[in-house]
Amino acid sequence: MYFAATLHKDKCIGCKLCISSCPDPNVIDFDVEQKIVKINEERCKGCGLCVSICPKDALAIAQS
Repeated sequence: MYFAATLHKDKCIGCKLCISSCPDPNVIDFDVEQKIVKINEERCKGCGLCVSICPKDALAIAQS
């Protein structure tokens, strides 16, 4: 059991602030076609920095 960021796709506006806030590389990527971010939940450590910076509350920390 661990915690990881999850995305609410309908709320993401593609601002990419979460990408720059993440301390680990390759956890959050931008999907150019959908214009939203994608989170690699297996690599996410659940620190919550992306959640705290998201202006649309599109991210949350969930138990996996």
